[in-house]
Amino acid sequence: MALSLILGCTDDELSNQQNQELPASLRFNFLVNNNNEPLEYPELSGNMLPVATYENTSLRTLKIPVVLSARALEETVTASYSVTSGLPDTAYEVQPEELSFTAAQPTDTIEVRFNRRWTVGETIDFSLTGVSDPNIQLGAWNDTTVGDRFEVTLGEVNTSYQLNTSRIDLSGTVGETVDFRVEFPNGYIEEEVDEAAIFSFLNGFEYTLARMGQGSDYISYRLTLNEDLSAADVNFQTIITLQQQPAYNISGNANLLVIKPIQTDRDLATNPASHFYDTSNPFYLVRGENWIDHDNDGACSWRSWTAFAVPVEVAADHPNAILGSDNATPDPADDVYYDAYRIGFSSSLAGRTTNPFNLQRWFANEATDASASPGFNIEAAIEFYPEGGTNTTQGSVAVIPQFLTISNRDGELFELAISGSGSYRQVSETLWEMKFELRVTNDALYGGTVTSEYYIYNDRGYEDPADLPGNSCVEEITL
Repeated sequence: MALSLILGCTDDELSNQQNQELPASLRFNFLVNNNNEPLEYPELSGNMLPVATYENTSLRTLKIPVVLSARALEETVTASYSVTSGLPDTAYEVQPEELSFTAAQPTDTIEVRFNRRWTVGETIDFSLTGVSDPNIQLGAWNDTTVGDRFEVTLGEVNTSYQLNTSRIDLSGTVGETVDFRVEFPNGYIEEEVDEAAIFSFLNGFEYTLARMGQGSDYISYRLTLNEDLSAADVNFQTIITLQQQPAYNISGNANLLVIKPIQTDRDLATNPASHFYDTSNPFYLVRGENWIDHDNDGACSWRSWTAFAVPVEVAADHPNAILGSDNATPDPADDVYYDAYRIGFSSSLAGRTTNPFNLQRWFANEATDASASPGFNIEAAIEFYPEGGTNTTQGSVAVIPQFLTISNRDGELFELAISGSGSYRQVSETLWEMKFELRVTNDALYGGTVTSEYYIYNDRGYEDPADLPGNSCVEEITL
């Protein structure tokens, strides 16, 4: 029996079709968001209308959806299309050779992969040329979106690259593997990237690094540990650094710290990290005080600040794992586990950042979006060490050593190496406190390392800290 469905229609089309019998149609359905970024099927599109032209400024694979709108569809429908361009045939590849549609899958996608750069202003034109069912018309039935033709104009491409993370922890077992990626936000041309010179290394242990895979906007690598690092009381670390490549600018994390930290016996039941996050509230804030000369007038004072605090998600078999949520199901496959001793600072809003350690007040002219300043979101920022491994009310804290990348509003990058130490305690039944010193190293900004004093609380209601007469403090720097 034929399916009585409207396949691949916008809300307006559906409303119109309820009042009249309209022919089935096949059309391009290329949608963009408010930032002129393409939406990929099946991303939600609301009432957006498809565009007939698009300026492409990326080397990533471009995906062009084609949608079949029909009231009833009993069998697979195929369609053909043509491609014309002044580009050489070797400059790009287009797939598939034929489009295919079913009742369950009314959208198919043309993918354009670029093999070389282009001259700005060149175009690639697509036209729907045929369909296996003669009752289906090419192009939309309304005047607003004709839809049987689509033009890609090729604009200026700015290529950059970055590491997808700044720190990876090891357990120290021989044969252990960890993966990371070099990301190219606007894509890359493979022959332009010299992988033999893409990294420099400051090695603290023996390992093998191998390329594992690639996409149009990343290359993935696997590090395999070749040395036993299981000694609990020794810290081992290696730093992998991106090197400048012609035609590509470093745009984010440039340093990866691979570390086997000192291992300490701690009772999971203490779970100190849980006092500084609230998973029921995606906008939960810790509240802090930072000893700083924010006005650059030579007077240091405590300045209040807030940051989004989050748990650190780990695998179920992680040695520090505690069950965070069973998602109200008996199936252990969807259980979520958190690190009992670590918290991070990160915004729950896509593309946004938070204010870890009040660092956004350390600078003026800083970029605060996640793509430009990924260092303002820290996946794992602070680690707790209960006193004696079992104390439930106090202990020491460490700022987890790592590199943070931030930039100014002109796109200039700054790499901050952070570390620090201090203590934590339970102040009252519901109030918890951290007190610590943060160390930040950057030769260009500070000529070395600067330190700053902090308090962090899990809630309001704390007493103002006493002043620190004689203590130096950081001043705001314009990046």
